[in-house]
Amino acid sequence: MMKRPTGAGRGASLRGARSALLWWRPSALLLPLCLCLWLLLWPAAHAQQGAQRPIKVGAVSALSGPHAFPESSQAAKAYIDAVNAAGGIGGRRIEYISLDEGGSPTTAMAAATRLINDAEVVALAGSSGLLDCAVNAPRYEAARLMSLQGASVSPACFRSSHVVPLNNGPYVGLASAVLFAHRTLRSRKLCALALDLPGMAEGYQQALERLGTAKAMEVPQLQLAGPEQDPAPLLRDVKGQGCDTVIFTGHEAAVLRWSEAAHALGVGSVTWIYLTPAYTDRVARALASRDGAVYVMAEFEPWKSRSLPAQDWRRLMQDARLPLSSLSQGGYVAAQMLVRALRQVEGPITRETVTRALQQMPPTSHPLLGMPFEIGHRRAHNPNRAALPLKLQQGNWYIATPAWIEVPELLAP
Repeated sequence: MMKRPTGAGRGASLRGARSALLWWRPSALLLPLCLCLWLLLWPAAHAQQGAQRPIKVGAVSALSGPHAFPESSQAAKAYIDAVNAAGGIGGRRIEYISLDEGGSPTTAMAAATRLINDAEVVALAGSSGLLDCAVNAPRYEAARLMSLQGASVSPACFRSSHVVPLNNGPYVGLASAVLFAHRTLRSRKLCALALDLPGMAEGYQQALERLGTAKAMEVPQLQLAGPEQDPAPLLRDVKGQGCDTVIFTGHEAAVLRWSEAAHALGVGSVTWIYLTPAYTDRVARALASRDGAVYVMAEFEPWKSRSLPAQDWRRLMQDARLPLSSLSQGGYVAAQMLVRALRQVEGPITRETVTRALQQMPPTSHPLLGMPFEIGHRRAHNPNRAALPLKLQQGNWYIATPAWIEVPELLAP
């Protein structure tokens, strides 16, 4: 027969239970307390850690190969380095990731993929290449990643919602040269020669057609030349047409080669108008003794200007040992505009908030630009459509007319 528990047994059991409860209770309270403190403190610690992390900005440019022009992204980096040296953005430094488009669509896509897939990359600034826009513009749009380009060439750069060229580009450059020839030089017979680089002929032709419609004026028939083509046949044709003014869209090396051929054929005495790639000291020295007038269409304030902003840009480029050119001006202005947007962001600096800050930035005057800069919510961008004609005199470039020539939107879809 089972014995009933005695009172002493029951008391011992209760005392044991009370002892166990006293031992367990602090731990039971401590666990949720620690959890609450962790939940409260972790976001602040995480935010503080995030606030100290660098702000990532990228670029995809033609850094190597026969058609390399790295000055734009190099100038953007020089400006960003100066911002970092002055304390960065709210104490955070900017990490600039400059990648090479590599001369092929595959490498251009791979470079953009690296930037797109890095969620910490908030924007691109200073890009300059031949392939980036054609390959990656739709991908930047899908990723909601803005690219402020220092030097855009492909028509695709001027037809994208998330690519914003800071330069005129060759198409607006050609249109501004036509307006200058007609309205200022009063050209009687205007001819236009363009290098037939991949994808560019269509942009040139569209720009001329839309300019003629917008301004109700006759535009010249575009004559195309291959990059390595012998200039002589086309120059003889120009001479036979009796052109008094010739626009040539070539880059610096092509300008020098075609100018030498024109001089040899006796076509050098006509008036020549080149686009901004010819705006260099090398071209000025080489063409100083040529017959006939020579002009270039500058996309930014002349780089020998004595204005304080131009002096600041010039000092920065010289300190970085970069050439004084429109390419480096474009990269400098692109980085400067992005930094302005970064400083306007209230709260976390993310891809989304930076894109919104750029799109909401009001029309902004910039001393190196001939018109206010604005992005807005647009399907296509060409915000810098003002060019300043410069004339070659005694081996130096001088402002030909104080009025900037502003071209209407030509490449929007």
